[in-house]
Amino acid sequence: MDDFDTFKASREKIDPSARKFSKRQWDKAYAAYRSSRERVMEGKSDQSDQSDQSDQSDNGHSSKRRRSSSRGSATYRSSGQSFPANLRSEVRHKSAYSDLRMMVDLLAWIAIALVVLVGALKLVYYTNVSVALVAILEAVIMVIAVVALRLLAHVVIDIPDIALQKGLSKVPDTGE
Repeated sequence: MDDFDTFKASREKIDPSARKFSKRQWDKAYAAYRSSRERVMEGKSDQSDQSDQSDQSDNGHSSKRRRSSSRGSATYRSSGQSFPANLRSEVRHKSAYSDLRMMVDLLAWIAIALVVLVGALKLVYYTNVSVALVAILEAVIMVIAVVALRLLAHVVIDIPDIALQKGLSKVPDTGE
């Protein structure tokens, strides 16, 4: 949809009142469409250095907007975290259940310590090598299970906070 006629036809389908546009209004709408497409394509490219150089040669509000958006995307890229990781850290930072999360961590560490202690006691009492290896394997499996249950508990604790976060992001700002 790069040419003017295709843009005009699609715009008239979407907005019937656009049929009343003057030539000047159509030119402004098409120019805005083209500049927004260029910004989107510029944001998709990973050449932030080149876009920063071209922004310095521009003037006006659009160059300020482009510079700030490219800086924000560069910051996001340089952080090395994906969107879910950022969401998780933000939700856990603002969580109402931090005390519950701390209690789950404490219980998990206590359980791991008990499993290791029981495994060590079994090694002391068992003299047969094959039985000692089974005891070690059993202790390792139990530690993995405790860690998995701890992670699962954190996910369950995060569900209400993530739902609240998504619910707040969908509510339009009324300016009150």
